Amino acid sequence: MKNITLFYFLLFSPLFLFSQLTDDEVFQLIQNGSEQQLVSENSRMMQENLLYHAEMVADKLLTLKPESSNYNYRKGFLVLEIRKDYMKAIPFLEKAILKTDANYDAYGVSEKSAPADAFFHLATCYHLNEDIEKAKLYYNSFLAASKDKSELIAVTNLRLVQCERAIEAMANPVNVRLKNIGNKINGEFPDYAPVVSLDGSSLFYTSRRPWANGETEVFRDPGINQYPEDVYVSYLSDDSVWMEPKRLEFCLPKRNEATIAVSTDERKIYLYEDSTGNGDIYYTDFYASKFSDIQKVTDKDINTKYWETHCMVSHDRSRMFFTSDRPGGMGGRDIYMSKRRADSTWSNPINLGPRVNTAHDEDAPFVSIDNKMLYFSTNGEKSIGGFDIMVCDLLEDDTWSDSRNLGYPFNSTNDDIFYTTTSDGLRGYMTSFRKDGYGEKDIYEIYNDYLGVKNIAVFKGVIKTLDNSPLPEDFAVNIKLTCEDCEDFEKNRVIFPRLRDGLFMSGLKPCKTYTIAYFNASDSKVMYEESFTTECNLDYQEINRELILDVPNRAIIVPKDTIKVIDPIDIVSYKNLEFLHYFDYNKNKLYTDKGKLKDFIKEVEAQLKEGRPSITINVYSSASHVPTKTYETNEKLTTIRAENMKYDIFTYFESKPEFKGKVNVVIVSAIVDGPEYVNDSAKQKKYKPYQFVGLKTE
Repeated sequence: MKNITLFYFLLFSPLFLFSQLTDDEVFQLIQNGSEQQLVSENSRMMQENLLYHAEMVADKLLTLKPESSNYNYRKGFLVLEIRKDYMKAIPFLEKAILKTDANYDAYGVSEKSAPADAFFHLATCYHLNEDIEKAKLYYNSFLAASKDKSELIAVTNLRLVQCERAIEAMANPVNVRLKNIGNKINGEFPDYAPVVSLDGSSLFYTSRRPWANGETEVFRDPGINQYPEDVYVSYLSDDSVWMEPKRLEFCLPKRNEATIAVSTDERKIYLYEDSTGNGDIYYTDFYASKFSDIQKVTDKDINTKYWETHCMVSHDRSRMFFTSDRPGGMGGRDIYMSKRRADSTWSNPINLGPRVNTAHDEDAPFVSIDNKMLYFSTNGEKSIGGFDIMVCDLLEDDTWSDSRNLGYPFNSTNDDIFYTTTSDGLRGYMTSFRKDGYGEKDIYEIYNDYLGVKNIAVFKGVIKTLDNSPLPEDFAVNIKLTCEDCEDFEKNRVIFPRLRDGLFMSGLKPCKTYTIAYFNASDSKVMYEESFTTECNLDYQEINRELILDVPNRAIIVPKDTIKVIDPIDIVSYKNLEFLHYFDYNKNKLYTDKGKLKDFIKEVEAQLKEGRPSITINVYSSASHVPTKTYETNEKLTTIRAENMKYDIFTYFESKPEFKGKVNVVIVSAIVDGPEYVNDSAKQKKYKPYQFVGLKTE
């Protein structure tokens, strides 16, 4: 995707310019060039964004003068800009700030100092490393040392605001479980822009990895020496492991193609492609067992001569959200929205306004299945550093609420962007750059307990053939949803099953009556029809169907025992389960396959098998006031008890494909309680009632 330059290298205009050098010519320059030639070429390359070659020359300069603040500045800047490796950049920039000069001469061989910008870049490194106090120190040092005309002053003032937000957010972390999804998906090359299917079984994403046959070697980016972008997909295996990713067939070795959105039925992928210059939104359709070559979205109000980086079409296909830096916005890149007209064209886009957009950049919009929660990323004043993921809510007047930061460690002080979720909103995937990563960008899976969708019914079904063969493309099954008591625009909708497994999904409104017709697209013959009314209470519902397609007889068979409606009324009827265990002194761990905890787990499993769609298990933990040397404090001991229980239960259910995503575990309390300790630890009956972990479902 188009390079977003976050750092500036401010140089005086060079006296002369050369054409871009080849690798061999750069090697010759390094071997034979004078120090003056090396300095001039290094400065020119940095100014023209030829950073890969610039770093090669900077390495040579450092062999000549290893302690030079000037040369260490160049190296540190390039490490940070090319790979964002802030930890490796810090030692170079620490040397750079030892001698700075506001009148820095980038082309002078006698220049021993670094520019004042070195303070800014060092501050950036510490900011990314979550060392906020050092970041503030060096941001302020930059302001004191820089010239008033520096373009980095405004950026620095923004970063200082973000630092204060980071301090507050890090002191009040949110309850999330975040993990790198592993080296099957992530690698040494950038992997990013994940789009997860609503059922969580497929993951489309972008990678800059090389092609195995070497076809992409000659198409590396001349600036940063990266391979072109390609789109990959991985599917979740039956044992909940991501399978070996597959590069999609429309990718070309010389072209950048990056994922931005995938339709619910996985028959259309929206892409970003930049061969036209600024970058535009493209799409590809699945036809004849493969995706076609990409085509530009032709609507003149979507793609313009300006920069359009991202789009997302809502799951009911009624709205498109996209980003653009066109004139007339709030500043930087803004998020716009268009509504689908009756003739399937898009209305004139509207800017989502100051509750969403800022004077800075907004990007990567994603809307929940109920169209009521809009996720996006911003690098403005609400961020704690880099891009942060935000969320806002659709209000009754069809406008959006003020956006709010999803908190730390959901967001880090680095770039966190491209967030998409499964249908319930509790599991998502995003791009981030963190210390446990494999490369410059990695994809992370994140679970939360506070972003679940509400007040919606999800219609979820699967169509299989009699012989379990894939659905035939030449016998297209369309599913028409008619809302009998909705507004005109929402009355009719057609959805399509996924060809790879027959799954189909759609969000429905609560307290509405729907007619569902299954028909063959070639002749519009209705093969099966049914009606039902969604529940009215404000919660998440699922309406499940399993159907069999009899292709020769052009008929739909509906097994009677597969029709089930899962709704909150059913959930209320389930007995709440409880578990309580008293620990001996300093003990903190139980096992899900032993004792009464095993019995509790089996009861939860039984309710899920009976049709309960999801369960929240609340964890309550306590430690007594009896001192503990093993765990330093009783507060730490009770926290360990709670976290062990949460991790073990969550891991157990996530390891079972039939229960994955259905069990949410929340730590409600982890306290120190009971009578004060008076040197009487032998009185176990006195203190044991306050050494426990308890579980309760809801």
